[in-house]
Amino acid sequence: MSEIIDIAVIGAGPAGLAAASVTAQHGLTVVLLDEQPAAGGQIYRAIGSADAHLQDILGRDYAAGRTLLNILDQPEIDYRAGATVWNLTAQGNISYSLGGSARTLSARHVIVCTGALERPMPFPGWTVPGVMTAGAGQILLKSSELIPPAPTLLAGNGPLLFLVAAQYLRAGHRPAAIVETTPWRNYGAALGALPGALRANSYLRKGWALLGEIKRGRVPHHRAATNLRALGTAHVEALEFRAGGRQRRIPCASLLIHSGIVPNIQISRALDLDHSWDPAQRCWRPRLGAWGETSLETISIAGDGAGIGGAEAALHCGRLAALHAAWRL
Repeated sequence: MSEIIDIAVIGAGPAGLAAASVTAQHGLTVVLLDEQPAAGGQIYRAIGSADAHLQDILGRDYAAGRTLLNILDQPEIDYRAGATVWNLTAQGNISYSLGGSARTLSARHVIVCTGALERPMPFPGWTVPGVMTAGAGQILLKSSELIPPAPTLLAGNGPLLFLVAAQYLRAGHRPAAIVETTPWRNYGAALGALPGALRANSYLRKGWALLGEIKRGRVPHHRAATNLRALGTAHVEALEFRAGGRQRRIPCASLLIHSGIVPNIQISRALDLDHSWDPAQRCWRPRLGAWGETSLETISIAGDGAGIGGAEAALHCGRLAALHAAWRL
């Protein structure tokens, strides 16, 4: 017989931890399911076991996530690590695997906090061994303090490229180059967002600090690159691309690629929830109300799985979704 609870939270990243905390504070029974062996999500992966040296490498934003783990000290939260959810119904029935066995539970309300996925970036040679996503390279560093074989090349676009490059420099590993694919015209198109960016200037300062760190580390930076091609058969050997009006070739033993992140909508699409195309982020996202409510009254979504906003925004969204669910119940 399936156990019956008030609220189930899927995902123990910033949004899920915040949602579980607020739910517990309002006297509701809550189960927090997460497929990872430890809480923190992708952004704070392995934060509970990271020593001071690794925290210094990964930066203050990563280290700040350690305080979130205190949420799990609330005895009202039933946290189940290593739980892989493989079915969720509109009625709140959840099937999941834990410890090698299948289990079920029934929740009066479900808050989905599954975060984001890296956007695929197909180009010739992208399946050659030694080519991986920048996020995967960062996971190696967070989980095991490992860095891919040198020389390492980073290619694509988005702030994660610069963050990983800076983290590798702090770890004593200088990337061979950053090959950025952002077209020049995109900088002009982004000027309309400048007033909002100035109001959130802490993010601008972080970005400038990363660029300064990379420049001081003497990492070559090629901009507006096109026609990327990874060379090699048994293993990646080089990246070919066009930038600055000429064809270029940079040898590498590891190639980390990235083209931004998109909401993880696997669960919301499986439930046939209403979705909208986001023209700014160029992706599909669930259509939500102000409190994270979806087209099914039993399901809410919070965090980057509802639209990319980052860890701080995810915390607030998780709290709002939990408050709304508590009010409804």
